[in-house]
Amino acid sequence: MIRVLSLLFATWLLPGSTYAAARLGDYATVEFAPARGQTFAIPVLLEQPAEVEINLYTSDGDLLRTLRSPEPLPPGTHTLVWDGKDAQGIVAPDEAYIPVLKVKPANGEEQIDDPRTTSGGEVLEDLRVEITATQDIAYTLPAPARVLIRAGIKGGPMLRSLANWQPRGPGRNIQRWDGRDSSGLVDLRGEPNLSILVTAFRLPEHAILTSGNTALDYRRYRTQQGWPERLVTPDQMTLSRGATRLSRYYYSPRSQDADPRVTVTLPQELSRMADGLPLVKLGQTLPVIADIAREDRWLMNESLYEVAFFIDHQFLSEEEQGYVPLTWLWTVNGLAPGRHLLTVNVSGFSGKVGVASTLFIVAE
Repeated sequence: MIRVLSLLFATWLLPGSTYAAARLGDYATVEFAPARGQTFAIPVLLEQPAEVEINLYTSDGDLLRTLRSPEPLPPGTHTLVWDGKDAQGIVAPDEAYIPVLKVKPANGEEQIDDPRTTSGGEVLEDLRVEITATQDIAYTLPAPARVLIRAGIKGGPMLRSLANWQPRGPGRNIQRWDGRDSSGLVDLRGEPNLSILVTAFRLPEHAILTSGNTALDYRRYRTQQGWPERLVTPDQMTLSRGATRLSRYYYSPRSQDADPRVTVTLPQELSRMADGLPLVKLGQTLPVIADIAREDRWLMNESLYEVAFFIDHQFLSEEEQGYVPLTWLWTVNGLAPGRHLLTVNVSGFSGKVGVASTLFIVAE
């Protein structure tokens, strides 16, 4: 059953205004939580009477919901209110949604204000990244943006993805982090060569961010809707707007933002210590198996990828034309007796990196 959204209008005349015949207005905030019953007011500025329609699109270009005025509206500023639901009454998953304004004056041509045609994708610089007193990661965005956050070792492996092009609002943001790698084996906050990457690109103007929907994620929602992926080839990407650089990740389908889930496995027949860690001997040659979860392999099969191995954050070996499952024959040498960390990075040329680690003991 399609639920009809009520529209709330606040109207006043703007004599002598200089704005375009019809456009979207600015928001007091860009975020709201429809899962908690919140609504979002979308201002529309008119210079002449017109029928008004707002089409809300996903960041992949799928039409989520259409809001319409029940009758032509007079000149002034009007507010259409979105309850955060799609056309079927489903609360939209947490994501960024783009309103496209369409107006039809009584005596004139239809006009469209589409923020995607003039904004979005601009690479943001100087995010003022810092580690807080609670060891979380803080950064500042000048505008709503998609953010990538990774933790790793300078000159060594990437060890954890904390945000994969997730939408975030403007101002100071905090990325909570327990300091551990993706496998939860080591605390990285004391590492002298710890490196934190925070990079971002701007969302289109007037983007609306939803939050608080713990019951439905965006990728599963798109699958349920049966929407096809819209792949943009490199020759279709515009990587600048005037003198401003645009991120190539702006054009990626959002369902492909996730990194693949990776495993690294030592032989099961190895002796085990009391804590379950495998015991290896110097001079021993071992088959180490790196693999990608079967349901995630499609994320990497769109392009070539590399498989790299590290011991205690030091690079050891790399297979440049990667495939999985990959068996690496490792001869244990140059390690002191005791506990060590083996890490694998599976890195795609599209920017995705899967990471996994395992601990082992070198026998005395």
